[in-house]
Amino acid sequence: MSTLDLRIATLNVAGGIKTYESFSHNTQESRHSAMEMLVSRLDADVLCLQEVTQYIDADGSTHSLLDGIGHAGKYDYSFYGKTISMETDMQVKKDEMVRGVFKDWWNWSKGNAIHARKPFARLSDPTRPGLPRNIPIFRPSAYEGNRDTDPRYVLLTRLKEAPFPFVSTLHLTTLVGERAPNANPQKIKEAEHMRFEQVSRFLDLVRIYILEKSEPLILAGDFNAMEDERCLRYLMDAAPGFIRLEPENDGPTHPAHPKAVDHIFFFPEERLTDYACRIETGDLSQRASDHLPVVADLRIIKD
Repeated sequence: MSTLDLRIATLNVAGGIKTYESFSHNTQESRHSAMEMLVSRLDADVLCLQEVTQYIDADGSTHSLLDGIGHAGKYDYSFYGKTISMETDMQVKKDEMVRGVFKDWWNWSKGNAIHARKPFARLSDPTRPGLPRNIPIFRPSAYEGNRDTDPRYVLLTRLKEAPFPFVSTLHLTTLVGERAPNANPQKIKEAEHMRFEQVSRFLDLVRIYILEKSEPLILAGDFNAMEDERCLRYLMDAAPGFIRLEPENDGPTHPAHPKAVDHIFFFPEERLTDYACRIETGDLSQRASDHLPVVADLRIIKD
């Protein structure tokens, strides 16, 4: 039986690095250095990132964590999908955007990214090179500069190596007021419903061309939901064969939650002969972000 061995990791890199301007130079350098060392240590074939930010300065130069991460992980292929930007969503209530105006930035943006050591393929023909697609799963009627109205997108790609697995990353909604210590029950209910709708839209996206054909699919990201929340139960119930890759050291991936909110899922289970999953804890992870990375080693059946 022929198989593909693949290591995948997911990490929300925000952790206070939403802009290069928020911290002193020494703190910025420490965080960036920790992030690059962490990426090197993870040694993932595919790295899924959420809440990546970058800006274009007054001279037209792009400043982004992605370059350092790409170099540290020895990635030849990367793709950044914007979720918000000054160019399309300018909002004076968003501090980073106002700061950008007075710094003469051409643009500031936030989004998700995928780094890979294997080429990206066309979704329709995996033998030919292609690029990931950035697809909305939630668009507010108006962006108000807060997390409640943050647009949500899913990045979807395919690897150009048999069995040509699809890879997707996303970052689901969280609302102001749904978290302790002053959690509002109505906000909790609203947030859980929004996450359920976003998972439903993702399933609508992949159902015909991936799920019904039993194509291998890896879904990784920051779900802002623990494993027993309705949206994740629905993910596995609505698409039999979807499994959560349970870390051997299962536990919190963010200090605000008692259990993991960052997850890796695989479909269909029968195409997976073996896996090992872990949450990467330790000093580097703590310094790089307020989220902990989740890493999985997969052995996927080719035929």
